[in-house]
Amino acid sequence: MKYIHKPNYYFLFITISINMKKKMQHLFLSGLLLFGLINLGFSQTENPESWIQFRGHYRAGLSTDKIAQTDWLTKKPELIWKKEIGSGFSELIISDGIIYTMESEQIDSVTGSEFLIAFDDATGKELWKTKVDSLFIDIDGWGNGPRATPTIDQNNIYSFSGNGKLTAHSKKKGKILWQVDFVKEFGSTCPRWGFSSSPLLVDDVLVMEVGGTEERAFMAFNKKNGQIIWSKAKGDASYNSPLLATIEGQQQIIFANRNILYSFNSKGDTLWTYKMPFAAPMAMPVLIEPNKLFVSAIRPTGYFVVEIKNNVATKVLNGGNMQNDFNSCSYYNGHLYGFHVAALRCISVETGETKWTKRGYGKGSLILVDDKLLVLSDKGKLILVEAKPDAFEEKGFIQTISGKSWTAPSFYNGKIYVRNLTEMACYKLN
Repeated sequence: MKYIHKPNYYFLFITISINMKKKMQHLFLSGLLLFGLINLGFSQTENPESWIQFRGHYRAGLSTDKIAQTDWLTKKPELIWKKEIGSGFSELIISDGIIYTMESEQIDSVTGSEFLIAFDDATGKELWKTKVDSLFIDIDGWGNGPRATPTIDQNNIYSFSGNGKLTAHSKKKGKILWQVDFVKEFGSTCPRWGFSSSPLLVDDVLVMEVGGTEERAFMAFNKKNGQIIWSKAKGDASYNSPLLATIEGQQQIIFANRNILYSFNSKGDTLWTYKMPFAAPMAMPVLIEPNKLFVSAIRPTGYFVVEIKNNVATKVLNGGNMQNDFNSCSYYNGHLYGFHVAALRCISVETGETKWTKRGYGKGSLILVDDKLLVLSDKGKLILVEAKPDAFEEKGFIQTISGKSWTAPSFYNGKIYVRNLTEMACYKLN
């Protein structure tokens, strides 16, 4: 990858001042982080600091950008804009000065519509919106509307509705280019809480968890016209999204469905499978570079880590002290940071040891930006935390939005973006 940063070790030898030493240490750590990102196997071509799909550019809940304003106790981040938005759980994705996401409008207790919508990044002004499907109604009252996060390439954007319609749009005006109805065309059954798996682009192929009949659990579509390229395995539609990673020099598409962890290449060939100790995790698997995968669930509880060697997955760690519900962990420097049920926690990926725990944020979410955690509570409080295992260290907080906030934040160009079922906001951190 052309953008991978390599620290200049020459300056380590000529450094005299303590301040310069600290700066070089920071560059060194940044270089290590970026080196590790090679293994994430990302195949889209946008700037690596952009946020163009579920969990960010690398699908890992992280950005290699910097946060200049790192002491919120003395100076709070500046609010750029805040506005109302229709119900939905999709993340905010950003490309070329435009924010894309999904929302819904409810007409009465049983009807409404879901939309792909675009906003101006600088002002939050709505640019356009396109209806993609009828409204998914959550029978348990957790929240109506779309669940999945769209993904972007240079010209188009790909959305997935709560009722199971995969749609390709033009980025300029949102015009629908093609659409596939998973229920009608593949016999998929809508999960209790709606179709939730976010689309994954691998070169010119759009990969999805479909949950169709006749061994169509996972499918790949030509991104230009929606035609089927391959379909594999038996399985139901769930709430998990596929991960793309490079392991042992192979680009691998990872799915966690039922009680099986699958790996495919971009052609649909099965590389390996692993029988998981539990079924149907909702949180997406996390790559622990160079060749390990972390999978966690809350129903039933626990996690495991497998190591991949010669296309064989072997369990190397398991435990019950990191139980992700619907939001995944982020990995950094030998440790995982995430929500253990409703408590923020850090654990070692080598031993499984709990390093620290912080309660009070509910079932929140987090992303990693440089060496800082941006933690969003389930009530809209945004907390800046040091990403270090020694101890929990908060650097300040702000109340960004109000109400149930289960969607993870997004970060781009020095700004943090948050949304929930009723509003969204943008704050300047640099």
